[in-house]
Amino acid sequence: MFVGQYEHSLDGKGRVVLPAPFRASVAERGYVTPLDGCLGMWDEDGFRAMAERWKAELDAGNLSSKHFRRLLAGVKDVKLDAAGRISLPKEHLEAMGFDSRVVVSGRLDRVEIWPAERFEADQQDDDDLDFEETIRRIGF
Repeated sequence: MFVGQYEHSLDGKGRVVLPAPFRASVAERGYVTPLDGCLGMWDEDGFRAMAERWKAELDAGNLSSKHFRRLLAGVKDVKLDAAGRISLPKEHLEAMGFDSRVVVSGRLDRVEIWPAERFEADQQDDDDLDFEETIRRIGF
């Protein structure tokens, strides 16, 4: 499981240090793709499960072949280097407006890598009273 939130920096080559708790899961290989305002990263098993869901949606007619190919085309594999960094695809960084500040956040089945400003704006949009009500509604 991926949990926690960490602030990091991208270096000039588009590399970010992956937080220590996340490293073991993607030591051999990870998969990165653009998501809803961030880059999503899965370990090999997690990505396989996600790809199978995409394929099931294609087979059920809920996802067009065009969109299926587009989803897969955006996926890039990443590996940790000796310093615990991953190199993020330049085309994804540019398209999503990343600068040097990033937030690396766990979302149970995946890691999300956000441009810091976008993450902060996303978190500020949530009304604290609405969040408290949601927590009560789900039984916490």
